[in-house]
Amino acid sequence: MDSDGTNGDSINGDGIAVGDTVRYAGTGSVGKVKRIDERDHELWARVDSTGLWYKASALEVLGEEFEKKEWGKELTLEELKRMEARKMDSISNVQQILEAELCESGG
Repeated sequence: MDSDGTNGDSINGDGIAVGDTVRYAGTGSVGKVKRIDERDHELWARVDSTGLWYKASALEVLGEEFEKKEWGKELTLEELKRMEARKMDSISNVQQILEAELCESGG
C-alpha cells in the first residue's frame, strides 16, 4: 500500500483511480473505472458502463454527485448508465441489420 492509502496500480498520473466516475470525451460515455492497466507505456482504464478500455488521458473525472442536464431534466448516474446500455443495444441492432444485408447481397 502506498502512502496515500491506495495500491500502486489503483491511481494513475492523471488522478484517475479505480472507482472514479469518468466521462470519455469522444462519445460522452459515463461510467465507473473498474481497472487501470499500463500497456505499451500508456495508462488505460476499463469503464463498467461500456466494458471498454480507454486511454486514461482521454477520460475526465466527474465525481460522485455527477448529474447531467438533458432535455431539461437532471439525470442520475444510474439513469445515464441505462441510457448508455440502450445506446449499445441500438448499435448492436444496427450491426446485425448491416451484417444481414451484406450477406444477402453477397452474390
